[in-house]
Amino acid sequence: MTEGAVPYADLNWHRAHELAYQSVQPLVAETVPVDRAIGRVLAEDVEAIAPVPQFDSAVMEGWAVAGSGPWTVLEVAAVPEQSPEDAALHRMRWVRDLALQDGQAVRVRAGALVPAGTAGVLVLDRGRVDDDGHLDRAPHAQQDEPRAGDHVRRAGEEAETGETVLTAGTALTPAHLAWAASCGLDMVACLRRPRVTLVVTGAGLQSHGVPEPGTVRDVFGPQLGAYVAALGGTVIGTHHVGLDDRKLLAQLGTDAQDEHQIREATGDVVITTGGTGTHSRREVRGALAAAGAEVLVDGVAVQPGHPLLLARLADGRMLVALPGHPLAAMTGMLTLVAPLLAGLAGASVPRPGHVRLGADVPAGVRTRLIPYTLDDGVAVPTRWRAAGMLRGFAEADGVLICPREGGETGEVMEELTLPW
Repeated sequence: MTEGAVPYADLNWHRAHELAYQSVQPLVAETVPVDRAIGRVLAEDVEAIAPVPQFDSAVMEGWAVAGSGPWTVLEVAAVPEQSPEDAALHRMRWVRDLALQDGQAVRVRAGALVPAGTAGVLVLDRGRVDDDGHLDRAPHAQQDEPRAGDHVRRAGEEAETGETVLTAGTALTPAHLAWAASCGLDMVACLRRPRVTLVVTGAGLQSHGVPEPGTVRDVFGPQLGAYVAALGGTVIGTHHVGLDDRKLLAQLGTDAQDEHQIREATGDVVITTGGTGTHSRREVRGALAAAGAEVLVDGVAVQPGHPLLLARLADGRMLVALPGHPLAAMTGMLTLVAPLLAGLAGASVPRPGHVRLGADVPAGVRTRLIPYTLDDGVAVPTRWRAAGMLRGFAEADGVLICPREGGETGEVMEELTLPW
C-alpha cells in the first residue's frame, strides 16, 4: 500500500458501506440509444424535441366532427390496387391536409390524427350513419355530444417543444424510456456504466461437474458477472490466476504485458475473490502492497465477510477483495460493491430497508448479514447462514442486517433487498 496510508480497520457495516460510496466520483457521460439506457443515470436534463402529442388526436374511436350536427361524413377517394398499408398512409395524409367545416365529420380511430377544425369526437357507439352518409347522434346519446374538446388530445398537451421532461440524475426506468421516445428522443446522455474486471484466486477450482476430493467447484465464475450486471456494472474480463502472484500483480496493473491487459487496465473496478485472510502466504494484501495500492478499508466488523478489502490502485481503479467463502463473498458484494458501483454510476446510495422478524435471532459477537425468506410478510432467517454455504442465499428474499444484540420476533430490523 502507499507509504503513510492508514486504512480504516474493522469498520462497522454502515460506515464501510458509506465509505465505499463516498470513495468515488461519477464517471463521464456518454450518449446511448434510448432502448439501451435502462438503469442508466441521466447526465443532463432531457428536453422534448417535439410537442407531445405531435398533433391533435382522437382519444376514442368514432367521428371527428365540426359544428353541432347532424354531419356529412367525408371519405377519401380510394386508389385502386393499393396495399392495406399504402391505403392507410394515403388516408392519413388526406386527413392531415383536411380542414373540417361546420356540418362535416370524418371517421377516426383511437390515437389517430384528427383534422383541423375538429370540435370533438363523437364516440362510435353514440352515433349512427344512414345510407346517405349522414351522421347523427344515437337515440341514447346526449343531445350536446360531443362537447367542445371531448375525446380529443391536443398537440402539446403533455409537453411543449423545449420543455424539460427528465432531469439529470434520474435513474432510467422502462417508463422513462417510453416517455423519452414519446418526446422524440433517439439518444440520451447517461453516465457511463462502471467497467469491472473479475479476478478469481485460489487452487483446486473445478469449473464443471462434481468436484473430485481435494478440489472445490468454482461458484464465482457462473454468477459473479451476472451479479455485477445486476448492480449496474459491465464485466470486461474474467481471470483465474490460481496462486500465481505474478498473474495477480498483472491484473492489478503493475505487470501488464500485452495490449489486452493494457486495455483492461482502463476499466474502473477490479473484484478479486479469495486470499483476503491475514494468515495466507499468497494473499491479496501482499499483492496490493507490491502494487503500491492505497487500502481504504481493511476488514469490516461483520459476519460473514469480515476480511473484506477496499483499495485504490496506483492507476486509479478501485479494488474490492472478497473473501473466498461463497456466502461471505455474496454478502460482501452488497456491503462494498453495490455502493461503489452506485457511486461511479451517479446513482443514489443503496439504503437499507426494514422488515419485521418472524423468528428470534440470538445475540452474536458482531453484526451479522443473514439471508431471510418472507413468510406471510415477515422475515424468517435461514438456517443456512455459515460463510461457506449458498443454499440460504439462493432461497433468500433479502438479507438482514442483524446487530450484535440480535432481535426478537415482531421486532423491525434493517434489511438489504437483493438486486434481482
